[in-house]
Amino acid sequence: MSGRNVADRNVYDGTLDGAAGAFGAAAAFVMVFNTALAWIKDAYAPLNDFMAALTGHHWITHGLVDLAVFVVTGAVLMRLGVRFDGRRLLIAVIAAALLGGGGLTLWFLLF
Repeated sequence: MSGRNVADRNVYDGTLDGAAGAFGAAAAFVMVFNTALAWIKDAYAPLNDFMAALTGHHWITHGLVDLAVFVVTGAVLMRLGVRFDGRRLLIAVIAAALLGGGGLTLWFLLF
């Protein structure tokens, strides 16, 4: 988090930088990525079979891929020194959770 000193007080300006901002944005991205990967592997059996062959079950591979995408995305964003408005990032994370969760719910209800 960043801030500025005003009359010997540290005032938070709402900006997230470093790991907080980078991995917060990565979390939002991975929530949507997770949903897309679930749709793709369920719709394309060879990918689902390949993922199952890698670790014994396609959901294990799916989780490991999600984790890798999260770590790499967060690390890249952190290295780039990106900064995010904290409120907007919170809204993005909530929106991604709703979009990802809703997308998975509809997928499994309809297909």
